[in-house]
Amino acid sequence: MRIAVIGAGASGLYGAIAIKKKHPEAEVTVFEKEAKIGRKLYATGNGHCNLLNAAVADKDFNHPDFLASYLSRYSFAFLKKTLTDWGILTWQEGDYVYPLSYSAPTYVGLLSALAMSLGIRFCLGVRLMDYELKGTKILLKVSAKPASIDLSFDKLILASGGESTPKLGSDGSLYPLLKKHSYSLVNPLPGLAPVKVVHPETLKGLSGYRHEAKVSLLSSAGKVLYEEEGEVLYRDEGLSGIVVFNVESVYCRLSCPARSELSLDLFPEFSFEELAGHLQKSYQINPTFYGDAFFPEEVQAHFGFGGVKDFLALAKRLKDDRYLIKGSEGFEHSQVTVGGLALTEVKATLESRKEPGVYFTGEVLDVDGFCGGFNLTWALLSALIVRDSL
Repeated sequence: MRIAVIGAGASGLYGAIAIKKKHPEAEVTVFEKEAKIGRKLYATGNGHCNLLNAAVADKDFNHPDFLASYLSRYSFAFLKKTLTDWGILTWQEGDYVYPLSYSAPTYVGLLSALAMSLGIRFCLGVRLMDYELKGTKILLKVSAKPASIDLSFDKLILASGGESTPKLGSDGSLYPLLKKHSYSLVNPLPGLAPVKVVHPETLKGLSGYRHEAKVSLLSSAGKVLYEEEGEVLYRDEGLSGIVVFNVESVYCRLSCPARSELSLDLFPEFSFEELAGHLQKSYQINPTFYGDAFFPEEVQAHFGFGGVKDFLALAKRLKDDRYLIKGSEGFEHSQVTVGGLALTEVKATLESRKEPGVYFTGEVLDVDGFCGGFNLTWALLSALIVRDSL
């Protein structure tokens, strides 16, 4: 059996290794348009590579019904054991699972060495231009034919990623080819990205400031579409931080509804009445610097402190600080692509419904998860699904 894998990112590497482990007699060749493998992996987990999430559940993804059956078969324990069986040791911080080296570059090096030791071949700097099904074979057309490589394969695995972080190789270049082969795509959008707001001038002087908050995504009618608590990072043009990334992904999954807003509850631990009481009491004790109990002096004016004596109004502002969404900061600053190949195009095995022998793994599919190792979990999970179908 001869297998071609397109893309040497997470799902491509995992797929090649998993298949070669199960079928040592198979010839597995990985084609990668970049000059080195795993470029996007280097940036994951702030350079530490958050591999898995111990609490992974279907609700952490955009299509929970699609993921549910897979996660019942490939549990976290199963996924972790798979890595352990490959010689990959891990350590856990809360629910976040990292390689024992705590280093993304070291982890990529380990995957590369493991693949090489198994006899997997890599063709770097080679882009897939097209492919053709001819009988039971799949013929590849590439940008530069590698020496001594037969471009006729029995199986083709498309693991080319999405469009997020193009400087690291995920540039969506496979999408036109998929359209040429009559596949349906869900419009790709930049997920897990900072949010731009309509009036960034209101954030002047806040850049770099961080504060815990409950962040709610509101429709134009004020309906709560999604909410989550976490640390918000203020930027010149908008808001960032893991909690904002997750909210932004939901915003994109909903096709960026017009006039959506972010509402920040800056003190979710207090009720409205409790917060108003704390503000009033602090003012009574320290009238000239009562705001210091809540915020650094340099940001107090933004949040309505100053000569304010209406503590009910101030509490309302702090419990519902709103920003009209202009959009996200784009694919250049996003971590995952929302959208991609429609799930209706694949069987449960992730094999194409229209082209026998063609499979899809990872981010190229319309599957995206929240921050916290969920997208790399899907990369491994999808690779194992394909492995077990061969």
